Amino acid sequence: MNQRQIETFFWAARLGSFAAAAARLNATQSTVSMRIQELESRLGTLLFDRSGRTARLTAQGALLLPMAEDVVLATDRMVRAAAQKREIAGYVRLGVAEVVALTWLTELVRRIRAEHPLIRLELEITLSHLIEEKLYAGTLDMAFATCEMPPSRFLSTPLHEVAFSWMCSPDLPGIPEVLTPQSLCNLPTIGTSREWQFRGSTLTWLTTNSVHFRDLTICNSFRTAAMMATAGLGLAYLPERLYEAEVAKGTLRRLRCEPTTEPLQILVIRPLAMSEPAHIAIETAALGAVSPPVN
Repeated sequence: MNQRQIETFFWAARLGSFAAAAARLNATQSTVSMRIQELESRLGTLLFDRSGRTARLTAQGALLLPMAEDVVLATDRMVRAAAQKREIAGYVRLGVAEVVALTWLTELVRRIRAEHPLIRLELEITLSHLIEEKLYAGTLDMAFATCEMPPSRFLSTPLHEVAFSWMCSPDLPGIPEVLTPQSLCNLPTIGTSREWQFRGSTLTWLTTNSVHFRDLTICNSFRTAAMMATAGLGLAYLPERLYEAEVAKGTLRRLRCEPTTEPLQILVIRPLAMSEPAHIAIETAALGAVSPPVN
């Protein structure tokens, strides 16, 4: 077997058809079919059930798909390592969730300028559900956000986790010692989105616990939400790292919550068709920005 056959199997499975794989690989459909047949012959097993109008994975094909993905990703890493940094150039439209912009975005831009001076960035700082819409529309090339995108169209790589907590002014009356979903429904709340527009673990927690805010003020900025919470206007769900100083000074109170909330996972997201060296370089720089080496 060879790498082209494995790559063809991977994309045919991921994209759901031989025709889509042919378009992705810039090959003819007959070439894709031939490569799959050659790989099946070499492996001694059928990878696709061709009895219907679309090619579906067999049980053995589903078992082998993760291994094929390992080969494709390893090849991608090899190409990335071999690329000369100063030769990487491009104009990239990058969507960034606000929590990223307020923490390590500056370090990311610094690294890109130092390591890849020919890459130009167009940054769009906005909410994750808006980033999701723009990724679908093709007006963003990649993103750092919490969107849960379909693997048939997008590659989503976990980057890091951000711990959030409900916070409010210590002077806000009527706040229970332990915050529950039931009590949260009736408390004045400041959100950066409507309930159904949250993403990731936040949306999961709200949905699982049937939280429906009855007194919700919406703004699209963590900083504004934190200012309003500090002023005693309600509870806000805020990134712990950004407001450690306010909690320490006593201007904000971090609330204990049961059931506990899970950290929010930030993902690197790009369409499957987006594997340009500039996009891979930005993803690599982001990993360094989140976890810089210890001196």
